[in-house]
Amino acid sequence: MYNVKIMGIHIENPVVISSGPWTRGLSKLKKGLECGAGALITETIVGESYPDTCPRYSYDRANGGVQNIRLYSGSELENWINDLKAVTQAKRFGSKTKLIASIMGTTASEVRYLAKTVERTGIDGIELGLACPIGQGPENICGDADKVYEYTREVVNAVDVPVSVKVSAACNLPAVVEAAERAGAAGISGIDTIRCILSIDVETQKAALPTYGGYSGAPIRPIALSTVAGIAQSTNLPIIGMGGIMDHKNLLEHIMAGACAGGIATGILLNGYDLVGKVIRDLEEWLDCHHIKDIEEIRGAALGGLKSFEEIKTEAKAAMFDSPCQRTDCSKCKSCCLEDAISIKEQGITIDKNLCSGCGLCLDVCPDEKIKLSWK
Repeated sequence: MYNVKIMGIHIENPVVISSGPWTRGLSKLKKGLECGAGALITETIVGESYPDTCPRYSYDRANGGVQNIRLYSGSELENWINDLKAVTQAKRFGSKTKLIASIMGTTASEVRYLAKTVERTGIDGIELGLACPIGQGPENICGDADKVYEYTREVVNAVDVPVSVKVSAACNLPAVVEAAERAGAAGISGIDTIRCILSIDVETQKAALPTYGGYSGAPIRPIALSTVAGIAQSTNLPIIGMGGIMDHKNLLEHIMAGACAGGIATGILLNGYDLVGKVIRDLEEWLDCHHIKDIEEIRGAALGGLKSFEEIKTEAKAAMFDSPCQRTDCSKCKSCCLEDAISIKEQGITIDKNLCSGCGLCLDVCPDEKIKLSWK
């Protein structure tokens, strides 16, 4: 059913466990490898570890978004080497999951050294992180195509395993992707978290966390999908889509935007490792129900419908009900109509097609999905 390759590496399924504290340390690596994912990416390994702050997470119950102020890995490089070697010696605990090491550094020579060091542990590939919204320095590398080329080239020349470059949504995608590909990258992954302040308590006048952090979870999915689609339109390199994947449908969205696989991160933080297996099972069921034998049948399926603004046809359409709406207890469509085309009367809700501009918002806010756009 799965014919999936990332970075030129064949994987058992298109589910990837993305980099994060859930892939730090031997016990968590074991848990991750036993989930059955196609690949697992370690927490970002750096030359100098950073202590975890307390607290370091803030969660928005309303929309499922998370801010974190963790700065890379809190584990020393030596510990990482020992843990990765132990995983190899244990034959990955019987798992077929591919193991990818995430690295980040402040200079090209540093990432070269890190890449060479971790390669010796028996990993399958390297993810080069060039974007981090927390702290200073590395965040700016992804915004500079020349630096992206320099860092990527150093790593590619230093190792024999394939290298993927992780990008940010806040960069010149065509230039950055082209630089990474020219430097020899075997794949692209993204997006990284987005710089944020999650919330400010208006009574205490304080932010939820004491510094800017990385925003992740369901709310960043639209931005991630846009970025993945932009990458797919810029290169033929395999893409690991990341950002807001909380279930199999979110994974399918990333695949239809052009990704070969999708990375789960915050979903594991909020729901545990069992989420990985559920996504795999639900994906298999969905593919079976839709008679899809190969992920390639749907990869990039949404790209054909994406046009530039200038290519979109101007069509005279208006909203209308596909069946009479007798509700008088709901006014969501009326409230969002800037043209005052929707009225609530004794006999129900009506739409004046002569006033309607065809914006389409009422279609999405209608809880009964009774409204559609039709020719005027």
